Amino acid sequence: MKRVFAAVYSICTVCVMTLSSCGKSQPENISLPDKFSVKAEITDRDFTANAEMLRLENGWEITVTEPETLKGMEITLTDADCKIAYSELSYTASNKDLPANSALRLTAQALDRCVKSKTEGKLNGADYKVTFKDGKPESLEIGGEIEVKFSGYKA
Repeated sequence: MKRVFAAVYSICTVCVMTLSSCGKSQPENISLPDKFSVKAEITDRDFTANAEMLRLENGWEITVTEPETLKGMEITLTDADCKIAYSELSYTASNKDLPANSALRLTAQALDRCVKSKTEGKLNGADYKVTFKDGKPESLEIGGEIEVKFSGYKA
C-alpha cells in the first residue's frame, strides 16, 4: 500500500511541476491586426513622452501629446521614409538617415512584429518583449533602457 501511495504521489508531483513550468516558459502567442491604434507612454532613461499611435497598412501615423513642448508634433513612418510636421515646419527623411534606436521608432517596430505574433526577440541588437493583458498590449521593454506603457488600444 505504501508503494502504491508513493507511486501515485510521485506521478501527481511530476504532473503538477510539468504543467506549471509549461505555462511560464511559453511566449505569448498573440497577433495584433494590421490596423489598430494605441496610446503609448514612452520612457527612455530620464525622458518621457506620450503619443497616440495609429498603425495603417502602409506604416504609422503618430501624434505626440506630451511633453507640452512637443505637443502636436505629427510623425508619419513608412517602410521608405519618415515625415515630421510640427507647427509650420515639415521635414522628410529616408529611413536610413534616421537614428535606428530612437524610442518611438523602436516602439513602432516592436508593435509591427506583434502583427506577426513575434512578441519578443531582438530589435537592432537589443532584446524586446511586449506583454499583453486580455489580448491588448500592456507594456514593452527594450534593452533594459526603454519602457513603454500602453493604453486605449482599439482594433
